Amino acid sequence: MRNHKSSLRKVVSLGLCAAMLLTACGKAKTPQTGNTEASGGTVAAEPATSPSEAPAPAADAGLHNLEDGVLDIGTSIKWDSLTPFRSQVANNAPWAAEVYETLARLTYDKEYVPLVAKSWEGEDDGVTFNIEIYDYVYDAAGNHITAEDIVWMIESNMEAALKPSFGKVESVEQTGDYTLKVVMKQDMVGAFEQILTGGYVISKASYEADKDGFATGIVSTAPYTITEFTPGATMTLERREDYWQKPELIHPSCSANVQTIKYHTITEASQAGIALETGTLDGFITLDHNTVAQFEGNDKFTYVATPFINGSQMFFSGHDSRSIANDVNLRQAICYAIDAQGLLNAVYAGYGQTMKDPIADTSVGWLEKWRSEDYYEYDPVKAEEFLKASGYNGEELILLGGSSSQMQRLAQMIQSYLMAVGINVKLNLVDQALLTSIRLDGSQYDMFINTVGGDMLPDHWSIRYDMNAYKTGDGTARHDEALAELLYSTWTREGFTEENIDKVHIYLKDNMYAYGMVQPSNVDIWRSDLGMTEEIRISQGSHNFAACSYQE
Repeated sequence: MRNHKSSLRKVVSLGLCAAMLLTACGKAKTPQTGNTEASGGTVAAEPATSPSEAPAPAADAGLHNLEDGVLDIGTSIKWDSLTPFRSQVANNAPWAAEVYETLARLTYDKEYVPLVAKSWEGEDDGVTFNIEIYDYVYDAAGNHITAEDIVWMIESNMEAALKPSFGKVESVEQTGDYTLKVVMKQDMVGAFEQILTGGYVISKASYEADKDGFATGIVSTAPYTITEFTPGATMTLERREDYWQKPELIHPSCSANVQTIKYHTITEASQAGIALETGTLDGFITLDHNTVAQFEGNDKFTYVATPFINGSQMFFSGHDSRSIANDVNLRQAICYAIDAQGLLNAVYAGYGQTMKDPIADTSVGWLEKWRSEDYYEYDPVKAEEFLKASGYNGEELILLGGSSSQMQRLAQMIQSYLMAVGINVKLNLVDQALLTSIRLDGSQYDMFINTVGGDMLPDHWSIRYDMNAYKTGDGTARHDEALAELLYSTWTREGFTEENIDKVHIYLKDNMYAYGMVQPSNVDIWRSDLGMTEEIRISQGSHNFAACSYQE
């Protein structure tokens, strides 16, 4: 039996004796060996104490120099609806953990800590898990949360089928007023933990009584309530004075140290820079890398660059209607033709590193030895050789991607690199709604630029390469039985070994179903006079400004 003091490190130690990689070996502007570096400005160092070891911040920790009493934070992420039953898109929204609670939280140092769940245990079969929640959980309207609400929440997510993690649940049942049992479909490292961290806890009665299903307002157990919401634009949060959890049991990563915080969605990079310089914003989460340059040498601002959980990858169609699906030489030619370091410098202003696998090196299971491997380093001569060996006859290949300004720059550079070796590329850059609707349909493209990550390798593998993950096949409509068998034998707790993980890596690299290009750094910035004394980050690396501590 396994208790709730589980962490990703401990899960992996059952089969993989490898150190957890929380930092990346860097280029000129990438943090190295756990330190944070950037050019100019005031650069914050890594906290001396990890979040799991740090004492809980004082409940009355204040914010310095806020004339209106509101902490204004910018972000490029937007929610058009507050519904709790949502897809994984924008699941790293900075306000998500402040307006919705989950059963547990994954911290920045990859530890699972209790939130609404008091404890959990896994049975020896690897698929059965027992959860106990606190018996005094109440939402902002005074609704008492019981195991019935949690069972309903899990079943509703299973029915909605918007989060792949809930598709891995076989059954869930209430076993007591505050206990329940979850049975997973298969033994898969990290799958149950995604249930702990992926479902938003709300009262069934409160949700069903709301006429629009919490689309514009939320009643949740979280420490903040929403006082103002303009879809896709702004959201104002006010700290609850009647929050249910006992102060001594609140983990630092779950703290609510800001009375009022307002999030502003700004998707245009130049506008974000202006808003910071004019004082409209006090900080910005995941600032565009090229905009960071205007704050270099400006000691009025502090910025931090950390390795991000997401990478920028190219996935190749696996649909039989696209010739590239069965032409490994063409796929390899494309990879050799792309200068990943050039992409890093031009698109991400040097903040980050080139990749050695389609998954970022922050993921548990990523092997250090990959760092020294040859991985399709830029070589136009090799690209032309592989192109000659392929079945390519000059036809136009479709490159699918999002429509953000950063994605446009990335796609245009890739198009230029490929044209230089004789590969014709047509760009199809679409808005997020259309991208979401066609991204799994490999018949719609030859290449697809995506920015995906995962806390663990099996998480990434299951949503991208499992031929049984979707009705159409894997994430690109490919059906590879050999890869599926390899995945299924590797991602069990017993099979998750360094040897097996490396076999998957080699198989993907040899067949080149996906090419890891750039792992950008995540850059957060804030006014230095806020007096931040302790940095708290979410598991993806971004700062949780509400949980950070500030001088009085």
